Amino acid sequence: MTTLQGLRIAHATTGHAPDDDRIFYKEARSLARAGADVILIYPAGRKPPADAAGVMLLPYNGGGSLRRRLLTVGKFESALRSRPFDLIHCHEPDGLVAALRVKRNGGARVIYDSHELWPGVAAQRFPPPCRRGVMWAFGGVERRYVSRCDAAIGATWAITDYLSGILGPDRTETILNVPVAGVFGEGPPREWGEETILCHEGHLSFARGLKTMAEAVCLVAKKHRVIFKIVGDVFGEERAWLDGFVTRHGLGEVIIRTGWLPYEQVGKALGVCHIGLLAFYEVPNSVISAPNKIFNYLMYGIPFVGPTFILSLQTMAEREGLCTLADPQSPVSYADAICRLIEDRQETAAMAARALKASRTRYRWEHMEPKLFALYERVLGMKSTV
Repeated sequence: MTTLQGLRIAHATTGHAPDDDRIFYKEARSLARAGADVILIYPAGRKPPADAAGVMLLPYNGGGSLRRRLLTVGKFESALRSRPFDLIHCHEPDGLVAALRVKRNGGARVIYDSHELWPGVAAQRFPPPCRRGVMWAFGGVERRYVSRCDAAIGATWAITDYLSGILGPDRTETILNVPVAGVFGEGPPREWGEETILCHEGHLSFARGLKTMAEAVCLVAKKHRVIFKIVGDVFGEERAWLDGFVTRHGLGEVIIRTGWLPYEQVGKALGVCHIGLLAFYEVPNSVISAPNKIFNYLMYGIPFVGPTFILSLQTMAEREGLCTLADPQSPVSYADAICRLIEDRQETAAMAARALKASRTRYRWEHMEPKLFALYERVLGMKSTV
């Protein structure tokens, strides 16, 4: 029997779907397997996973868009009070406010799971001249709330450094958004002949480099046989732009979309690809990001091209040799990087081998799960904060 056996946990989100890969497939399911009684509280109207895997699903009438989340904090708090919980694990700043209200009235301990650097996310909604001030103001408010938590989790090393400056290292942990190998499955045998399959995993928007990638692929296609596989989808005005671009340049058989896939099918779609792409534009939050797509690429030994400004990728490129970096504002820079990987097959194969080894030894959920359990156990052994 573990110290988690019978622990009553609320995994509580105001903005994510109940089948979110980090919240449900990784954290909640792991805790349920360890013997905890886990209830996932999530916004009503979102489709639940077909197999709850021992996690109880509890929708509440609120959440979703930012405006609706702010208007329904009280309903979220009521959902948290509907059951007796030993620990509330919340995933957004507005949810943290409600969780701390419950805690103040003699309720559960609170763990704050920061998927983003939220002061940076808030700043991105304002013009560049205002961003420093917004980050300072939002950060000041967030720090006051985080200081009342029992522990906090960062989804990247940089976020954890920020949280550790508030709570100290014993009350913080880095839980990277790495894949669950048992869900994704091992990749099929991959051949690389005349055709190269490029990929981007997830939602692709302008801010995530849609134009840079599409224009780079157009340039590469003039020299090499390539397919650009969007493992996910493009929506709204971005889809209209992409459809027009594909038509104008005759890329109907080059740029393809799989559509949004269930988490269990993402790995199969990625496993046949040769080179991954990531081209976020530089905004405050993306500088310190460690996007889950890069770890999904690594799981299948897929070297990738990423932006020069992302701190975690600088380490992966310079120290680990897992990727190459390019200017996300320049399609030519990305096209050149892709062509180098296609043309220097020997070096790219070595990079792929390093990527697979890094995934197997450091960047899979089996390496994060013990850290999650250890943090929970430390929180249970600590004197609760007020």
